[in-house]
Amino acid sequence: MDHSVMRTGMFPTSGSSVALCGAVLLLAAPLAAAFTLADGTHVDCIAGGKKVVEIEASPGDEVYRLGRTAIVASTGSGYRITWNATKLKSLPAEVHDLMFFHECAHARVPTQDELKANCVGLKEMRAAGRAGFAVETKLAAFYGPRNAYWENTLKCAAADAGPPQ
Repeated sequence: MDHSVMRTGMFPTSGSSVALCGAVLLLAAPLAAAFTLADGTHVDCIAGGKKVVEIEASPGDEVYRLGRTAIVASTGSGYRITWNATKLKSLPAEVHDLMFFHECAHARVPTQDELKANCVGLKEMRAAGRAGFAVETKLAAFYGPRNAYWENTLKCAAADAGPPQ
């Protein structure tokens, strides 16, 4: 999975904000800076109590040159996610949504560790009701059979997760 240094995640509810697993989730009106999940829901990433700035890169920007889907960077007062919209749009819906949670986890935790970001992102995706057996089966198919990164993501996400849903 292509990703960058950091990212953050939020979970929408019926128009209110919710604190969940340390992440604040908001149902936002369509804004330029909001991330749009595959089902059309707009979400913002919150890290350290602040909204993470999200921008679309222009072709030729670093995120394109590196072949990444996103790059998360510290701005000194918060974080910024720079999206490669072309690459993001090419991903299957489930992977597209995991990218948001993964990148948001980079900024929220914060961490530069890809496995940790994927683990936290998957946990938050589950907590938001956006992952489960059907979605995770499709994610596993995307990664491929016996993919160590995905298998380690699942092991990590299962730790302290409680009984399966």
